[in-house]
Amino acid sequence: MSRPADPSRRARVLGTVIQVVAIGAGVWFLVRTAARSWGTVALGDLRPVWTPILLGSLLTAATYVFAVFVWASSLRWWGQRPPFLRVARIWFVSNLARFIPGMVWQLAGLATLARGAGISAAAAAGGSLLQQVVLLLTGLVVTALWAPALLGQWASPWIMTVIAVAGLLALIGALPAALPRGGELLGRLLRRPVSWPAPSRASLAAYVVSMCVPWVAYGVSFWLFGRGLLGPGAPRFSLAVGGYVASYVAGLIVVFAPSGLVVREAALVAALGPSIGGGPALVLALAARLWVLVVELLTALGVVAADSIFRAP
Repeated sequence: MSRPADPSRRARVLGTVIQVVAIGAGVWFLVRTAARSWGTVALGDLRPVWTPILLGSLLTAATYVFAVFVWASSLRWWGQRPPFLRVARIWFVSNLARFIPGMVWQLAGLATLARGAGISAAAAAGGSLLQQVVLLLTGLVVTALWAPALLGQWASPWIMTVIAVAGLLALIGALPAALPRGGELLGRLLRRPVSWPAPSRASLAAYVVSMCVPWVAYGVSFWLFGRGLLGPGAPRFSLAVGGYVASYVAGLIVVFAPSGLVVREAALVAALGPSIGGGPALVLALAARLWVLVVELLTALGVVAADSIFRAP
């Protein structure tokens, strides 16, 4: 008599297949773009201008700190008020787990680090889960706002603005009713009941609007980086912001790709290629991935060092 198939095993196999397909499709697109554009960009001819790159790096680092501030502020809904540097250290260290496919590892690491620092694991993980979900949804809103830069005549600026505003208002209106479901999901992840807070609608509205800020800041930072790396050949402001935000959101949606690896780069090349050429777009996308990683690591090291210094006896 045959044994019934294990549903969890089927889910793992399916997840692996989807991950391989998503990353494989991205790799195929990038390789094809490189083959078609080979010789259009000579890396030795690149003459980086460091002022806009430095400004973009500082803006990116400041945006990370702002995201930590929003997360730390949300912990107050659970009655938690830990020192900012302590939660910043936890946020940056646990954030490195995003290179492992799926969100559960990042949440688990965050909960463990928070518990070790005397912070409620449920509050830390709950605040992070809420931030990730709202960040994705506001990313879609900001993408819609910049869609005309990507789609040209296929997207009316007025219509896309109305869609973006309507989406933002819908998110603010639906969030209070959706929060208890977040508590149920977090309870399953932590394997224990979780009491989810009920912040005021005004607090949630301010929270949602604040999560739109990092998207615009990331887009502006990328535009500055592109100007510094490619000079006159860089994408124009609206295309750089819209393309970068859209590609970042695509990487978040494809959760099976660690940190959106390859998927984000492929989406960015697809968005920028028709305007600046496949070769420059590919160079910019790959360089941007390395640049963001370096900025994040340097910011994390600075936060860890500051927390260690100020906590020293």
